[in-house]
Parts: sequence; structure tokens; C-alpha cells
Amino acid sequence: MAELGHRLRKTAEELERQIRNLKAVAEVDSWDSKAGKEFRGKAKGSVKKLEAALARYDTAADALGTKVAEVGGGYQDKLDAKPTNYASDLNRAQEIADAALRDAKDAEERKSAAQRSLDGLSDKEKSDQRDLKERRDAAGDEISAAREKIQQAQEIRDNAAKRASEAIEAVINNDSLKDSFWDKFDDWVDTIGSFAETWATYFGVAALAVGWIPIIGQALAGVLGALATIATLVSSLATVIQVIRGDKGLKDLAFTVLGLATMGVGKAFAKVAGKFAQRAIHQMDKAAVARTPAQVKRAVKGINKASGAEAKFNVQSLKNKLGTYKLEPGEGWKSMKEVFTEPFSKAWGDNLSALSKWDNYKAAGRKITIRGDGNFVLGTGRSASAADPGIASQLKDIKFASQGLDNYAAVNKLSREATVLSFAGTGVTSVGMALDSNLNPLLE
Repeated sequence: MAELGHRLRKTAEELERQIRNLKAVAEVDSWDSKAGKEFRGKAKGSVKKLEAALARYDTAADALGTKVAEVGGGYQDKLDAKPTNYASDLNRAQEIADAALRDAKDAEERKSAAQRSLDGLSDKEKSDQRDLKERRDAAGDEISAAREKIQQAQEIRDNAAKRASEAIEAVINNDSLKDSFWDKFDDWVDTIGSFAETWATYFGVAALAVGWIPIIGQALAGVLGALATIATLVSSLATVIQVIRGDKGLKDLAFTVLGLATMGVGKAFAKVAGKFAQRAIHQMDKAAVARTPAQVKRAVKGINKASGAEAKFNVQSLKNKLGTYKLEPGEGWKSMKEVFTEPFSKAWGDNLSALSKWDNYKAAGRKITIRGDGNFVLGTGRSASAADPGIASQLKDIKFASQGLDNYAAVNKLSREATVLSFAGTGVTSVGMALDSNLNPLLE
């Protein structure tokens, strides 16, 4: 404690020296330019803060003490000594406790020896018995006295700690460096924002990891995605507050807005890809049961239409393809709003209901096993996908629905388009998560 007090005193002395230097510079009137006046104004403001810091270090050094003041004499002298600083009083209490402990150990040995002698006496040796009992009881009284001394030492220690802490708290709670309500509010917002940002990433990654599971995956991803979105909204609100308070810049706000916008784009993309997946699966299911020439002809026409009329598969063909599944008027704006409304909609009930039914888990297991040709592990490997959770399972269904339809040339095209959509969905979701939490530290 004395060593800590000494370091605090050295810091106080350094602060005092810097205050003198700043005051000297601030009092130089010959520097009469605009810069000089501004510097003197800043210097005076800094002096006030340094003086407040000096008071804190000075008070803490005095309260703890910079060296131990020994108290001579015996127990009563140490007990009655006037309190000084924490280090000295703590040392005084320790000396009383150490002496009491030594006395107690000595008395305990004498008490035990007397008791052993008593246990070895016969009934005929009564005169010796009386003397041994007196020695045993006297040693017991000494042990009790030692306990009282240790309790008094504890009181000295506790009172010294209380005086030191009260002195330090008094200067902290009444100076200009004391945290204001807004300082505490800013700390609280920063803590909540960082916590929400971290959990938004965890929930988002978890949603990507389970979205591919048939039947229950979309429901589970919906729950996790809603939690991720709520955490993102909390983090975004914290960022807005921090920008208003001046703790963050417009760049942080821009990335927050862009991250939310990307989430909206992801939802719109999932709707477009979902329409594509539903139509493609519908057409391939019809082709799978086509038997007559007329049915096969209609199936070929449907698959060709679903896959697009372009002769080659490229980015432009996919762009044209998605154009046939464009969003209805207003759906784009609705997708943007869903970022804010979906986590608080009835979708929670639907998703939790799907997750509460054991039959859905069994059906998912059967579907994965079928995909693996009877092997659940192989089916899991074939089913896994990092696409947007809302469409991951559907896009995988396209891949598996194409099996056995090799005589339909456009089926392979549909399968390739599903793969590209999977990668695109993963990219949109990943970019949104990166903008939300990961890119900012890299750009500092």
C-alpha cells in the first residue's frame, strides 16, 4: 500500500509541475495573435482539469500513505495510537494480529500439554490434578484474549480502509472530472451497442448454418434471423445515438444504414429466388410423372420456360431469368420495411409452432437420408448450404429434383441457376453482416 501511495504521490508531483508550466505559458501576453489567444484559452481549460486530477492523486496518496510509520511499544501502545494513513494503520493492525497469533499458539501448546498430563493422571494424584487444571484454564484464557486482540486488529484495519475510501470517494464525487449523467449514458450505449453487435453476428451466422435443413431449417433460421435482426436494430440505434452524441462519425452511420439496406435487399432477393425455386420445382415435379408424349411435351415446355430461352448460361441470362420472377409493385419497399417489422410479426408463432412438432424433425431426417441414398451423413453433406436461410432448402430441392430428369436438357440449366442463386444469396447476406459489424474495425 505504501508503495502504491508513493507512485500516486510521484504522479501528483508530475501533474503539479505540468500545471505550473501551463500557467506560465498561458500568462505570456507577447503572443498576441489569434493562435496565441486560442492556445491560452485551451491552456486555461486544461489547467482546471489537471488541477482536479492533481487533487485526486494528492488525496489518494495521503489516504494510502507514502511510507509506513512504525508505532513502538507494546500491544496497548499500538492499540491506542492515533490513526494516520491506511498503510501505517494496516501495518499496526498486522503487528497486533501477528503478536496475538504467536501468543495464541504458545498458549495452545501449554493448554494441550496440561490436558495431556491430566489425561495421564490416576484418581490418586488429585493434588497434581488441581495444578494442571489451573494451567490449562489459564492458557485457555490467554487464547481468548488473543482472539480479542485479533478482532481489535481487524477493527483497526477496517476503520483505516473506511477512512481512506471515504476520503478518495469525497474528492471523486465532488470535482469537475466526475462522470456526468451523459458520460454514464454514453458508456451504457457503447456497452449495449457492442453487445448487440456481437450477438447479431452470432445469431446471423447460426441462421446461415441451419437454413439448409429441410422442413425445420427455415423455421429455425427464422427464429435466429429475427434475433439477429433485433440485435442489429439495437446496435444500429446505439450507433445513431453515438453519432448524435459525437462519439462516432458519419462513416459509422453510413455503414449502419448500408447494412440495414443490404438486409432489405437480401429479403427482396430471397423473394425473387423463392419464386424461381417454386416454379422450377413445380415444373420438374410435373416432368417426373410425365408418361404420355403430350405430358412430356408440356413438361419440356414448362422446364424450358422456367430455365429461360437463352442458348447459353451466363450472367445476362440469369439477369433475364430473374426478370421473369420480378417483385410485384411495392414488394421492394415492403422488403425494406420487413427488416424492421418482421422480427415483431406473427412469424415468431409460425416458426416456433413448426419447431415444436416432432414429426417435422422426423420428416427432415427422412428427407436428408433420401438425399444421401439411405445414408444420413452423406445426405447432410449433400444438403449443407450457406445460401440465404429463407431459400437455402428450396434451392437444394432444385438440385435433387433434377435427378432422373437427364432427358430434359434444360434441367441442368435450372440446377446451375440454383447454384448461382445460392452463391449470390450467400454474398448478399455476408455483405450485410460484414457491413453491420466486421468492416468498421478494418477501416479505422
